[in-house]
Amino acid sequence: MREIVIVISDLYLPADLEPEGQDPASIGAGAAVLPAIERVTRFASRAPLTEGWRGWAARWLDLPEHAQRPAASIAAAAQEVPAAPACWLASPLHLIEGLTRVHVDWRCLLRLERAERDRLAADFKETFRGSGYELIGLESGEFLLLGPALAPVETIEPARLPHTPMAEALPGGAGAAALRRLGAELEMWLHAHPLNGERVRRGEPPVSTLWVWGGGQAPEAAAAARSSSHAVFGSEAYVRGLCRLAGLDSQPMPAEWPPAGTSHALCVVSIADGLRNDTRAGLLDVLAELDRRVIAPALEALRGARLERLVLLANDRCWTLRAADRWRLWRRQRAGLGALA
Repeated sequence: MREIVIVISDLYLPADLEPEGQDPASIGAGAAVLPAIERVTRFASRAPLTEGWRGWAARWLDLPEHAQRPAASIAAAAQEVPAAPACWLASPLHLIEGLTRVHVDWRCLLRLERAERDRLAADFKETFRGSGYELIGLESGEFLLLGPALAPVETIEPARLPHTPMAEALPGGAGAAALRRLGAELEMWLHAHPLNGERVRRGEPPVSTLWVWGGGQAPEAAAAARSSSHAVFGSEAYVRGLCRLAGLDSQPMPAEWPPAGTSHALCVVSIADGLRNDTRAGLLDVLAELDRRVIAPALEALRGARLERLVLLANDRCWTLRAADRWRLWRRQRAGLGALA
């Protein structure tokens, strides 16, 4: 096998993370035990992700023309959607109301089951009839929002909200007013929605709003033939769209990792997904599980000469490790989350 790329899609750490890996209060106390991550980041070559992990993945799939397209534009390519001047991603979000401010953590990044998505999309059609907007459920558990063209709007992806003050995260730019009004209307609509009462009774967080972000125009989904030696694993909306544009199918994580029968593999995993799968876990628990289940086996394959290159993308950084890099013994090892800072 030539290459494995592992993307932790929603891991963005605060800029003031303490250098020795001690976690700020918003993450939890103590340092994580992440031996595989610590080894990869100690010996690998490191580079900033100036286009984010999405642009990097587009180029990895030989789609450089899509590397700078907004996330919603790529996600829309995986859907059969009506023509519309613009589209956005609308991500279900639970807002935590404190004494002085509203904030978000990783558990607030929700993904809805198909029945919930269908129900909200149908209710949105009735409630917002005549608004020019249409809501379409995505297999990733989010929504695609179709609507009118707006002046340029700056938005932030929801995965960055745990470390961004909400007042600074609201849409900005010439077209922001329309999107902010829509956001307020979405909050009022969902506040009294019966679906939220049902979720609370099941012990699930209510949907406070749909966070609208990543807007653009959908590209033509003309699929190019792609070598079967490339495999992509992940359910994220952008990943599905990128695969459609590349003529590939995104796949669920295989039971055996690293995967057999492919020379190039891209795996996109999520902290929020791990928290949903284990309600008792915290951020560090999920990272430790990813370390053990995904990164450690890939690192072992590299050590055993069954793999030529291992790439880790997280926190707007890219680490590239080859077998010969293990001789960089002069590099200091950083513990826990400090390794990813």
